[in-house]
Amino acid sequence: MKKNLPFTLWITAFLIAINIPLASQAQCMCDGGVPPTPVRHNYVLDTTGASGADITFPKFDPSIGVLTCVRFEDTLSLITTSQVNNTSMNEETYIFNLRVVNNFTGPGINVSAVAQRTYGPDVLAAYGQPGYQITYGPDTLFTNSRHISNTSNVAGYLGTGNATFRYTVNGGLTSDLGGINYNYSIVSKYWGSFGLVYYWCPNAVLSTNIKNFSAVKSNKNINLSWIIGNDQKSNTYEIQVSKNGREFYTAGTTKADAFASGTTSKYTYQFNADQALTGQLYFRIRQVDANGKVSYSTVKALDLDRTGASNFTAYPNPANSKVSLQFDSNLDGDYLVDITNQVGQRTMSKSMRLKNTSQIDLSLSGNHTPGVYYVRVKDVSNGQVFTNKILVNR
Repeated sequence: MKKNLPFTLWITAFLIAINIPLASQAQCMCDGGVPPTPVRHNYVLDTTGASGADITFPKFDPSIGVLTCVRFEDTLSLITTSQVNNTSMNEETYIFNLRVVNNFTGPGINVSAVAQRTYGPDVLAAYGQPGYQITYGPDTLFTNSRHISNTSNVAGYLGTGNATFRYTVNGGLTSDLGGINYNYSIVSKYWGSFGLVYYWCPNAVLSTNIKNFSAVKSNKNINLSWIIGNDQKSNTYEIQVSKNGREFYTAGTTKADAFASGTTSKYTYQFNADQALTGQLYFRIRQVDANGKVSYSTVKALDLDRTGASNFTAYPNPANSKVSLQFDSNLDGDYLVDITNQVGQRTMSKSMRLKNTSQIDLSLSGNHTPGVYYVRVKDVSNGQVFTNKILVNR
């Protein structure tokens, strides 16, 4: 396709965004005024004539850190060709106004850009007579049209799966002269590149002795469990919950075992979610020792609206001779577990029947030499597949 065509372009309105520039948003800074760390994802949209397209980016894993702001960048080019038919029984002189609107809608962000073009005056013959049709274009209405939009409303970008932006082409052709006895069709072709930048800050100090923290959904109840190495009876553990992954409140408190003194302890807690709660919930454990020192577990995310498991974590990771796969919901039925190395060679394949359990324990054979491996768990009944990777470090 020839993309560099002669054109006269003017944009009458170009951007509707919800926030001021990122650099001036104090809430995007980390504690102490430290700049956040950016992580960028890119998406390329090939030339298409569809009326709209989904632009997807991976969501941010809240266990990595605290997401403070998101920046969306769009760069798009668009060509239109318009065909008009005079449906009047008389010859008419027309002037047409073409208005095309690009619209991007995603979590917390809405961007619009408008382009217009005027055609005519052109004389069109009576309907059915030679000259009753006319074609305008192809005309380039957008050439690498670029916008940057920011939001600090980050809830829609946290967890697993994708954050989706919906792009649509809107508008039409209206007559400024000649009446309304006409019909038209517009064919558009567009392409572009897009970026999503996550700005995040490190979590509060992570505890070195909170191990294997898991959150398992059972209907509206969330079963939390964690293991403490070198536990002390003076420790206190707060169960903290958040709706947005940033602002946590304490839902419950557990005291350390009265006999703990450098030992290993396992703790469980059941969080009973209010029936009105929907969507994502985020959990972490806040540990306070005898000296008032505070540290935290990693953050676990669960989708209350989703039925069944959505992902799993592997621990210990790095692994040695054994590894456990901890799912976010109980599993029932027949499952197939495969482990492959980085070149795609299968190093383990195991079928198993599971009953009301959220954990799969695996023994790693001697052919698992040190390196990165990919774990794939398939639900035989419905074909659902869960994947993750582990590091073997013997």
